Formats: sequence, structure tokens, C-alpha cells
Amino acid sequence: MKIFSVFIITLFFISSAHADEPYFIDSAVNSENLIINGMQFAAKGFCHDYQLGDQVLFLSGDPSGACTEALLMNQRNNETCDVWCQYPL
Repeated sequence: MKIFSVFIITLFFISSAHADEPYFIDSAVNSENLIINGMQFAAKGFCHDYQLGDQVLFLSGDPSGACTEALLMNQRNNETCDVWCQYPL
């Protein structure tokens, strides 16, 4: 049952408007502060193994930074990360 619930939640996130369009990490400082699409995103905790040039999907939130928080998925390592959205640089 737990695996089914995780699958349903994942399917919901993948259906997000930005989930199918990858964006590249322009800059990563200690996997905590990421620049994606020219916008700054700050990890709520730690984005494990997020590196310069990695492609990420926005499972929630907005790549233009017009959000409070976002959920990213790194396509290289399939790791997700919760981030705070920031103002444009």
C-alpha cells in the first residue's frame, strides 16, 4: 500500500505544468544555493549531489521564481530537493 501511495503522489507531481521541461543548473554552491533559469533557489535543507550543468525538472513551483517554494528532481541522479524560490538576481 505504501508503494502505491508513493506512486500516486509521484504521478501527481509529474503531471505538473513544468515537469516535462528540463532546466539546467547554471550555478551550484554547496548544493544549497542553486541558480536555475537565471533565478536563485535556496535549499530548504540540502540538495544531495546537485551540480553545475545538471538537468532538473520542476515537479512543483515555477522556474521563473514566481513561487514560494518548489520541488526539483535532478535527472542525473533522480534525487528530489525542496527549495525556496528567490527573487531574480
